[in-house]
Amino acid sequence: MKLKKLYGVLAIVLALVVVCAYVPAQAADDATFTAVEKDGAKMWEGGGTVDLTGRTTPLMLKVKNTLAAEHGFAIDSMKVKEVIKPNEEKTISVPLGNIDKTVSEHKVYCQLHPKHVAATLKTTGK
Repeated sequence: MKLKKLYGVLAIVLALVVVCAYVPAQAADDATFTAVEKDGAKMWEGGGTVDLTGRTTPLMLKVKNTLAAEHGFAIDSMKVKEVIKPNEEKTISVPLGNIDKTVSEHKVYCQLHPKHVAATLKTTGK
């Protein structure tokens, strides 16, 4: 009887492993941005390059505000406009249809404080 239960448990575990192997994992963050202050200037730091070739899932942006005041996070060419509270971290999902494919360098800026230094997120592929 104990052996049957053991085989049953092993069968369930094996089935879960097989299912997990075929289910796509939650998309990792494609780019990370952090609001920081350097030499008296506030800015979004981070970015990088994201390849859109053959992509079917939304772009995932991890955004963290390490400063004491709320800051805007905007990317006009991706239809993104958020307000990030102090010490808040959030993941922003950008549908592929919101990304302007004619642009390869997307300006990341604070819409609340225009004097802050902008960052750039680059995309390749269409």
